[in-house]
Parts: sequence; C-alpha cells; structure tokens
Amino acid sequence: MLLVGFGLALAHRRLARTRPEFSVGGPLAVGLVLRLAAIAGVSVAGLDQALRGPDDFVPNSREVAASGFDSGLWFPSESHRLHEIVFALQIKLGDFANGALQVTQVGIAMLGTLLIIAAVYELSGQHAARMGAWVLAFEPASIFFSSILHREPLLVLASGLVVFGGAKIWTRLDMSGVVLLGLGCAIALGTRPYAAWFLITGGLLLIAHASLRQVGTKLRSVPLVYAVAIVIAAATPAVLALTSQDSLEQNLQVSQDANTDPNARRGEANANNLSLERVDFSSRSDIVANLPLRVRDVLLRPYPWQLDNTSQQLGALGTLIVLVALYLLFRYVRRNRGRNLAIAAPIIYPALFLMIAYSLSVGNAGTGFRYRTHLVLLGLAALVVLREHAMRRGSEVCDEGPVKRTSAAAAAEGQIKRDPRPLPH
Repeated sequence: MLLVGFGLALAHRRLARTRPEFSVGGPLAVGLVLRLAAIAGVSVAGLDQALRGPDDFVPNSREVAASGFDSGLWFPSESHRLHEIVFALQIKLGDFANGALQVTQVGIAMLGTLLIIAAVYELSGQHAARMGAWVLAFEPASIFFSSILHREPLLVLASGLVVFGGAKIWTRLDMSGVVLLGLGCAIALGTRPYAAWFLITGGLLLIAHASLRQVGTKLRSVPLVYAVAIVIAAATPAVLALTSQDSLEQNLQVSQDANTDPNARRGEANANNLSLERVDFSSRSDIVANLPLRVRDVLLRPYPWQLDNTSQQLGALGTLIVLVALYLLFRYVRRNRGRNLAIAAPIIYPALFLMIAYSLSVGNAGTGFRYRTHLVLLGLAALVVLREHAMRRGSEVCDEGPVKRTSAAAAAEGQIKRDPRPLPH
C-alpha cells in the first residue's frame, strides 16, 4: 500500500510540474482509500466468490513465476497474457499473496485514471480536471473492478495512456503523445488483443484527424498524415481478410455462440448470470444490422429491475449510473452541437472503438458489466469536458449580450448628440 501510494504521489507530482494548478491529489487519495476499503469490505463480507469469481489467472501466473527469466513464458502469448506476467513478476520477486496483488491492481487502475484526468486538464483546464477526479473517484463499478485479479486494471492503464497521449497530440501535436498512445496500445495488445486492434484503429484516426486540422500551422503534421495513410493502406488487406464471411463465421460467430447460452435464443434470462440472446455476426451486413443490439446490451444490461442476486444488484446500480450519465451526456452534446469532436476527440475516438470491440465480443451481461467499466470511465471524462465547454460558452453569451446592447445604445446616443437636425415630431 505504501509503494502504491508513493507511486501515485510521484506520478501526480510529475504531471503537476508542467501543468499549473493541476491539483487532484485530494480526490486521488480518496479514490485510493475507497478502493482499498472495498478489498477489505468484500473479503470480510465473504462475497469474494459471489462477486469476483475464482482467481483463474493466479495459478497460471504461479506457473510462470516458477520458470526462469530466460523462459519464453515471460512474453505475452495465447497461453499467458500480460496481466498474468505482471502477477508472476510480483510472485517471483516478492512472493505476494492475492491480497497484495489486489492492492497492486488498484495502483495500476488508479494510474490509468490519473492519466485520464490529466487528459481532461489538457482539453478543458484545471476546474474540469478537479471535477473529473472527484467523479471518477466515486464511480461504483470502478471502485469494485479496480482490485479484481483480471485484465481490467491494465486495460484502464492502456486507455489512460491512449487518451492522455491523444490529448497531447490533439492540442499541440506533441510527438511524445504518439509514444504514450503507442505504449497504451501495446499494453492492450498484450492483455486483450481484440480490443487492442480497435484501440489502435481509433488511435490512428485520432492522429490523422489531429494532423489534418493543423496542416497549415505545424510542419510535422504532414509527415504524420502520410505515416497514418501508409499504415492504413498496409493494414487494409488484413482487415478485409479478417472481415470476410468465412473468417467471421469461423472466429467471431463461433465466439458469439460459445459466449451465449443456447436456452436464451429469444432473450430469456436464465440462471447463467443473464446470458444474452444470440445474434448473427457471420457477415459484414449482419454486423451492421445487429451491432446496435449488442451496444444496448453492453450499456444497459443488467436492467435496473433484474435484482435476483448480489451480482445483478451490483450491475443494476451500475446501470443507473450509466442512465444518468447518458442523459447528461446527451444534454451537453446538444449544447455543444457542431463542436463535440473538436472539444473531446481524444476521448471520443477510443471510447467509440472500445464500445464496438466489446459489443462484438460480449455474450453475457456479467461480462458486459465488466467491459462497461472502461466505457463509463471514458464517458464520464467526456461528460466533464463537454460540460466545461458548454458552461464557458453559456457564460460568454451572457457576458457579450449586454455589452453589445450597451455599445449600440451608446453609438445611437452619440449620433443623436452629433446630429444638429431637429428630431421629427
């Protein structure tokens, strides 16, 4: 806990060094304490198995830890992903028990959250960053899933790196942002490859968009545009091959059938933690037709009235948070219409492509709830950014209105005083 606390303090200090009034240490500390308290609370209540499920990855990690560092097991592969290697490194060097591993997971997730807050600062300033820090500190699903011995904390860190790097690219075409974005995509690729490819796509489009909007002002924007175009051209044949009907039937549709329950063909909920109904993803046209159904499932399942067990109750609480956030998000999107992408593109691009990735892979509402935590973090960050710009715009309109009327009145009064002709009766 001391190592995690000092590590986050150093990261905050490093970010604040070049960002005036980036003061989010208070909410960051509160968020850390809440997540550590959640570890203890869930364990004391005896809800580990009911909520978190078995720690399936720890046995694999112990197998990796038992091997030498020259072994090929220490590289991410189909059998051992990056999160298992992170566990194995802690087990080998410090003989960490599961509780200590959970604390480390909290630190990784909080570092990713801090980077998202830093991106909010880049896009909207210190007031929005502080508000975003408090909102993300108290987000319920994040409090719970930050400590899970799973892929999620590393994916939060990957999202934070991508969003923060993207914000630096978007605001001033800073090349260090490209490095941070690439590092985030690499972490995601070693942890959850299918999500990583969508994150990489979103990152490439963000870099291209940021470069095109600054072509006339930054010389380095032109090479970036050409680089992105070359990467997209090189990747197009592979994308077309992966989305062919044969490939979709053998890979995506097989995964969809395996993740959904045969008894839930027409959407009936069953005892298997709200398994979702099957959908057809066997062709490009079927994906276009059925993807909105899965987007709805990821964002809104379990529904607030599905409260049969503890897992569903936790999920329903998260759904209520999502509904409120969606209402506010639509409200500020309307107030910023025509400007939303210009305001929050570094958050919108990763969130949109991650939503597509998780909607294509989900087949269970419990898994979808875990996936949704990543979208909620990015959605709340986008909400804070859009709110700040909407408030500024409203303030400017209110301030400029009386000034314009007063100036016009003064001009008319001056004209009357200067005109010697008598006024008409």
